[in-house]
Amino acid sequence: MNEALVHPSQSPAQVEIDRAECIRQRNVAAKFHYETDRQAALWLKLHERHASSGEMIQPYGEAAKALASIWPYSDGSLIALGCGGGEKDIAILKALPKGTHFVPTDVSKPLVLEAAQIAGGFYSGAAVTLLVFDLATADDLPEFLNQHAGPNRIYTFFGIIPNFPPRVILPRLRMLLRPEDRLLLSANLAPNGMEPILPQYDNDETREWLAEFPKAHGVGKGEVKITVETDGDLQHFAAHFHFQKPCVMEANGKHFEFCPGDSLQLFVSYRYTVESLADTLEPYGIAIEDSFLTTNGEEGVFIAGFNKH
Repeated sequence: MNEALVHPSQSPAQVEIDRAECIRQRNVAAKFHYETDRQAALWLKLHERHASSGEMIQPYGEAAKALASIWPYSDGSLIALGCGGGEKDIAILKALPKGTHFVPTDVSKPLVLEAAQIAGGFYSGAAVTLLVFDLATADDLPEFLNQHAGPNRIYTFFGIIPNFPPRVILPRLRMLLRPEDRLLLSANLAPNGMEPILPQYDNDETREWLAEFPKAHGVGKGEVKITVETDGDLQHFAAHFHFQKPCVMEANGKHFEFCPGDSLQLFVSYRYTVESLADTLEPYGIAIEDSFLTTNGEEGVFIAGFNKH
């Protein structure tokens, strides 16, 4: 297997700077929940339990067939932004020509390696390039990707939109896209409101996974609580760690004090409707062209185009 190429945005020094800033702001970036082998394993376990049923995967296969029918290149690149374990991206890869170059990318090296290993299991002989970078902070990604991917590109953007405020992540996506590129993105949907889907987040597996961050920084007694919050016209689930004892967290040579009753935001997951997603994407020049939903309407995969205007 090829070695993963690590962008400076995920260099050890930069990661420590980012870690300290997150703790200072009391708002942990999503990337810090995937950095260790244990965190990656806990996330994969959580994903298997709550997000990998046949029903949840079905729209990815449908979207793959639809995209493959209009994709004219036999030697294009499939660039998986935030590939996670790669299961959903590989469903797309299976529908594309065998000469497609697979480029799994993530902030987590263990997850990039996992995606590449799974891809190699059925796609032997294909070109695979493993990239580790922080989409949320790296400003030179267009140039970086030009070094490692061909000109004919499909981007997948699965499971990323929910984990950031749109004003944070969508400009980063826009920075990468060109009018000739194709985009497949997914969104978590709330067709019947937030309450019916709260158990997907408010569960022991989620709390165990998220608690790894404070645990790794020496935090003792505390509790992870999941709530529903509002951000403008959108709602999201938020997870906060509530400190029950005085604590000092250390990162990058700096010390940060917490008192009982203080909290540290660990995670957010924005939920959309098909209509609110289209409205959210439109200011960034991204237009939904086709939609594929699970039977329960709680997850959607979308073929989208991009126009710079």
